[in-house]
Amino acid sequence: MRLTKIVSKFCLPAVAAAGLLSGCGASHDVDYYAVGAGEGGKGAGTVTYVDGSGETVTESVTFPWRKTVSVDEGVKLTLKVMPVPNTAKVGQLTIQIKVSCQISVGGEVKDAVQGHERMAECDTVSQ
Repeated sequence: MRLTKIVSKFCLPAVAAAGLLSGCGASHDVDYYAVGAGEGGKGAGTVTYVDGSGETVTESVTFPWRKTVSVDEGVKLTLKVMPVPNTAKVGQLTIQIKVSCQISVGGEVKDAVQGHERMAECDTVSQ
């Protein structure tokens, strides 16, 4: 099988022969970071990210927010940040709350988006 040949190149032959692909690749520590506008980057919002099992999780959080997970190599990572509420009153003005996100893999910043109104989205692949 072509897949077995490809897997055999990158995994231990015993793992490939057994047909077990989980645990085959290297594991990477992923740091997610999110901030929202306001004094000192404080505020509240929702974050949606990929957790250590590869599942998408949505949480209500206060900013600044940080989460570290460990994922297998090749996992598509995303972080979406939305402020709640998404506007604020400053005197007579209504302004859009700005949010930022960052994903680091193994201590190296892979994607960062700063100062987006309503939503910031970062993505990368663990490798």
